[in-house]
Amino acid sequence: MEIRHFSDIDVVGKGLSIAIGKFDGVHPGHKKIIEEVVRKAKEKRLIPSVFTFKHFPVEFYITLWEERILFFENLGIEICIWCDYEEISFWQPFEFIEYLKCINVQSIIVGENFQFGCHRKGKIEDLKKEFEVFVVKPVTIDGEEINSTKIREYLKNGDIERVNKLLGRDFSFKGKVITGNSKGRTLGFPTANLSLLGNIKIKEGVYGCWVKYKDNFYKSGLSIGSCPTFNNQEQKIEVHIIGFDEVIYGEILEVFPVVRIRDQKKFENIERLKEAIREDIEKISEMLIYPF
Repeated sequence: MEIRHFSDIDVVGKGLSIAIGKFDGVHPGHKKIIEEVVRKAKEKRLIPSVFTFKHFPVEFYITLWEERILFFENLGIEICIWCDYEEISFWQPFEFIEYLKCINVQSIIVGENFQFGCHRKGKIEDLKKEFEVFVVKPVTIDGEEINSTKIREYLKNGDIERVNKLLGRDFSFKGKVITGNSKGRTLGFPTANLSLLGNIKIKEGVYGCWVKYKDNFYKSGLSIGSCPTFNNQEQKIEVHIIGFDEVIYGEILEVFPVVRIRDQKKFENIERLKEAIREDIEKISEMLIYPF
C-alpha cells in the first residue's frame, strides 16, 4: 500500500474510489465503508483508497497510526492519503472538492453523518454535485450505533467488554517496559511497568488481560492506578504476567484487556494487599480460557 501525504500526490490516471474519514479504531462501521470502497473500485476499475487524518483533535486515539495503516492494507486499500487536521482545517468546502477533483477522485464513500470543510460547512449533497457518492448507513449492535466517541467513553468507564463488542475485535494497547520501584517483586508478584506508546485512557482498576510478547500470549493481571496502599500519587500501568519471570526491560508488550475485576483499593496492611492480589490472579486464571 502506498502512503502519501496529501501535498505529495499527483493526479491518479486510473482514478480513485475513496473513503474519507478519521477511522480511529477501525470499528465495524469503518470496515463497512472501506469494504464498499474496495467493491466499487473493482466494479469501476478504480484504485481503492482512503483520505484520512494522522493527527486530529481528540482526547486520545483508540488505535496507533501504524495500526490504522495495517488495518487499511489488510482490508484492501492500495493508496492511503493522509494529512494532519491543522493542515486543512481552514479549507472551505469548495477547496476540498477542488482538491479531490485534482487527484482524479471518481467515487466517494462516506458515512451518513459526514461533513467537511471549515466549521463542517460542507455536506454530502455538496459532494454529490461533483462526484458519484455512496452513503453507508451506521452499523448498530444491540440497537446502539457504533462510533469512536462512544468507544472512548466506554474505555474511560472501564467497560472493556462493551469496547470489544463495539470494535468487533479485541482492543489492545502497547507499552514499553521500564524500570519501576520493584514493589511488586517484593510482594511476590513481579510486574512490568509500562510506558504507553499512545495516550490511551482507561479507568483505574484491576483487569484480567492477555499480554502478547514475542508472538506468545500470557494470562496476566493489569493494574491501572496509583497503588493507594503505598500512598503513591503517580498513576502507573503495570502487568503481572502469570508464571513469567524473565527480565524484559526495554521490550514492547501488547496488552489485551478482557474484563475489569475491581476498583483500585487502599488495604489496611501489606498482608491484606498480597491476599487480594492472590485472589485477583486466581480469578483471572479461571476466567481467561482462550486468548481469542
